[in-house]
Amino acid sequence: MALHRGWTIAVVAALLSCGSSGGGKGGGGTDAGGGPGPVTDGGTPANPDGGPGNPGDGGVPDAGQPDGGTNGFTQIQWSRLADRPEGTSEAAGELVGGKLYTFGGFDWSKPCCTPWRHAFVFDPSAGGGTWTRLADMVEGVSHAGTTTDGTDIYWAGGFVENPARDYQIFGTKHVWRYRVASNTYQAMPDLPDDRGAGALVYLNGKLHFFGGEALGQDHDTGDHWVLDLAGGATAWVAAAPMPAGRARNHLGSAAMSGKIYAVGGQHGHDEGLVESQQTDVYDPATDTWTPLADMPLAKGHIAATTFVFQGRILALAGEIANGVYTAENAAYDPAADTWVELTPFPVARFSGIARPMLGGFVFTTGAYSAETWLGVPAN
Repeated sequence: MALHRGWTIAVVAALLSCGSSGGGKGGGGTDAGGGPGPVTDGGTPANPDGGPGNPGDGGVPDAGQPDGGTNGFTQIQWSRLADRPEGTSEAAGELVGGKLYTFGGFDWSKPCCTPWRHAFVFDPSAGGGTWTRLADMVEGVSHAGTTTDGTDIYWAGGFVENPARDYQIFGTKHVWRYRVASNTYQAMPDLPDDRGAGALVYLNGKLHFFGGEALGQDHDTGDHWVLDLAGGATAWVAAAPMPAGRARNHLGSAAMSGKIYAVGGQHGHDEGLVESQQTDVYDPATDTWTPLADMPLAKGHIAATTFVFQGRILALAGEIANGVYTAENAAYDPAADTWVELTPFPVARFSGIARPMLGGFVFTTGAYSAETWLGVPAN
């Protein structure tokens, strides 16, 4: 049986802008070099990346052919799968039991910005796959940190629907567990404070929440809290915060080889945002954060499109400026502390959902699209 939360009645005036909603229903925008279309070139449109062995503008990411690299694939072959029943953006998604579960995101049938309660699961076993509606969430949410322990799915913080269900509240303490086997929702211990657009990672029986924005998008936060699920903890405890100057929101995250990675994101929001190239790693053995090599392209809105695949961390598509989206894909090799560009996504997307499956990775939604794509390594 799903559990219900009490609502916060007062909604302050600071919450009355669409902030960090992902730019509404905007289209592909222009590239960072000034040219038309979805290309995201840090240099000039006339001097693109020449591909492997011919970096052109010195390897500046431009969503063209990849720069190459020796550790792992760089080429991706993209194909279409079954469309999701509803397009959305800023939704949550995780892979459990070979199926992709997706939750919430924005209800684009309403004016900006109301989170959906709708949830769907993608089963890839037949043809192009099939989508099935799940039990509705207890509350609509976008911008939540999301993770899985391999059995159930968790999300924490985010922008939740207001009591009238016609707008959003920019931050919440709420934490939820979706029990896959029973298709039900369970309330978990609240975060210590309201947060939105932060990261949630499961590692060794514990949930780690870090980064994001304070209530009302007041400021970026580097706070880092841990909930010991395996130990039966009923409250979150503080761990080492993100390094000074590196707190950010709309970031990607992943757990790999006993460590936690924070990838990209943005400082601030909407017209005042500054996209980030920063990559950091947290070692729970020493309770310390360490800065790593910068991403090829500063981008955020990659919370649900950052994941581990074949020994590297992939960060697909995203946003490179307020309302300007990218098709650029990149992979990080922790062993070498290096990034390399990959074949770009077929179209510019921000705030989609991507997870490894079908011998590659499935990318769905983002930029209010219902499209579902399969990317498979091609070299």
